[in-house]
Amino acid sequence: MREKGKVLMIYTGGTIGMLPKEEGNPSSPLVPAEWEKLGRMVPALANLPILPTIHPMTLIDSSNMYPEYWIDIARVIRDNYDKYEGFVILHGTDTMTYTATALSFLLENLDKPVVLTGSQISISNARNDAVQNLVTSLMFASPKSFDLPLVPEVCICFNGVLLRGNRSRKVSSSGYSGFATPNYPILAEAGEHIKVNTKVIRGSAKKEEGFFINERLEQKVMVLDIFPGINPEILNKVFSIDGLRGVVLRTYGAGNAPTNKEFLKEIEKAITERKLAIVNVTQCTQGMVEMGLYDASADLLRLGVISGVDMTSEAALVKMMFLLGLGYDTETVKELVQRDLRGEQSVDVFNLVYKEGKAAQVCKLETRQLPAGFAKEKIVTANIRFDSVALHKDVSKGSIELAVFMDYPAADEKTDTKISQCLGEFVKTYDGTPVNMIFDCTSKFKQVVNPNRPVQITIVSRNGQPVEWKGVFISVYTSVEK
Repeated sequence: MREKGKVLMIYTGGTIGMLPKEEGNPSSPLVPAEWEKLGRMVPALANLPILPTIHPMTLIDSSNMYPEYWIDIARVIRDNYDKYEGFVILHGTDTMTYTATALSFLLENLDKPVVLTGSQISISNARNDAVQNLVTSLMFASPKSFDLPLVPEVCICFNGVLLRGNRSRKVSSSGYSGFATPNYPILAEAGEHIKVNTKVIRGSAKKEEGFFINERLEQKVMVLDIFPGINPEILNKVFSIDGLRGVVLRTYGAGNAPTNKEFLKEIEKAITERKLAIVNVTQCTQGMVEMGLYDASADLLRLGVISGVDMTSEAALVKMMFLLGLGYDTETVKELVQRDLRGEQSVDVFNLVYKEGKAAQVCKLETRQLPAGFAKEKIVTANIRFDSVALHKDVSKGSIELAVFMDYPAADEKTDTKISQCLGEFVKTYDGTPVNMIFDCTSKFKQVVNPNRPVQITIVSRNGQPVEWKGVFISVYTSVEK
């Protein structure tokens, strides 16, 4: 006879465990109840081939969740890690995505399932979604007991689907399908049979590295929504908050924001004077930020706002808490936010950013080294953007004709026999108004780039017309698939 699988259930509160405050009075306010009362309402647990153990924490409404509580949950998992096959966390739905995201960063080298679940209706109600969510979560937490593939991630199990926690969003305040991952496939589906999508599951941690937890989160970060007519004074007041370290800026569409001077001035001050890390995520439920794709996001890119690609705002916020809590400086945080760490985003972003410049005919930009972790074979997209390109101030009409070359400086320039490779050419009619120019150089960039050598970019004015620009950006997106 197979030994029963062992699962630790960490009970934090939430609707799943709410009972009327006054016994016998169903109309009285709901309050978190002790598990001893709730467990008797789920007789199905006795028929499962697992042995669930309850670990009650301080019971709270999830609206009162806070970062120290996340760390307390992580400590419980650490202290019991070797005793159990997996973990189920009973949690309120309002902040479940925040907790799941936080745990995905706090739990290092995870190789066991950690499943958060809850319900829209209390387990005490005759018609509820609590029992199904709980039983299904226990099955995912003890895969050997049910002959299921291992899912060694922090997940959310709700209404028959298993979702990556740091990709999840709460999409309904009352419907049984309360959560979704609009930018990522579901990990598993539980109907008559349970089907696990093993292709999209992150691999287990390497055994030799060992499991441990991180125990510091920087809380002086915040989320700020852009809205039509936003007053720059609001930005000034927000960015001036004492000790503020980072801001998640929720913008329109593909990362667009106002382009008026007053708005941009506050963004620039926040980055250059207050040394804030500002991460751009979209207000849209689905899709991603593509900074520089439209003129309305070009200025943000030039000023140093960084792309959150397709992260949820919850993921971007908690990720900054995590990275700042590790003690990284702002520039390192800005670089690492754009790298996938726990499956929270679909691509890694590498930017080569050059400030304003001009070319009478030829302009060599500063030599740059691509950041560590750049993988040439994983390039998905590469593009070059010129911000506010103009001809000489005395020229009101003409043609802007630019070519961009890449080469690699030798240690001894006198013996350098390199041949520059053209990444692409721009041609645009000029009528006296500065223009933004962008082109896709993916195929050529893949051929030319050498991640192990410093990059030298040369800009040539093909027709000999003196040209100037506010900024040049090379943005490279690489796949995060393992």
